[in-house]
Amino acid sequence: MALFAARVLGATFVVLGASMLVLTWGSYRRDMALLAEGLHAEGTVVKKEFLAASDDSDYILVYSFTPQGGERQEHRRNISSKLWKRLRPGDRIQVQYGQSDPRRSFPEGHGMMSLGLALFLSFVEVFLTLIGGVALLARAETDTPQVASPSLPPPS
Repeated sequence: MALFAARVLGATFVVLGASMLVLTWGSYRRDMALLAEGLHAEGTVVKKEFLAASDDSDYILVYSFTPQGGERQEHRRNISSKLWKRLRPGDRIQVQYGQSDPRRSFPEGHGMMSLGLALFLSFVEVFLTLIGGVALLARAETDTPQVASPSLPPPS
């Protein structure tokens, strides 16, 4: 039964790690494509939100813009504390958005996945996958009970 549980746990780690690895690099490639082929628009800061937690804080910018030939869009993005402190509601910002999907947008230069973050996440995800692989492929050893031999004296 313990072997079955180890295999299920190992398979879970492999699937989770591999899936997250694919999602990380998919997100990175999508952000890079948006950066290379995206369109620009002038946006307006609608409001700023600060979500505080005991271990981390989120700086959220709510902004709006009108894509070329489209309707006004309003989006929320996590941004750096430095940019959050600098901006005020009503300020103008440059927004980069997807040509085919204006819902994918971010303030120019902020809000996309960096190569460093993608590499760090990949390291963690590969580590999870390897741990799962070891648990999945490990051979189980059964404990054999010690049998007393009649020719040997009993242990003291």
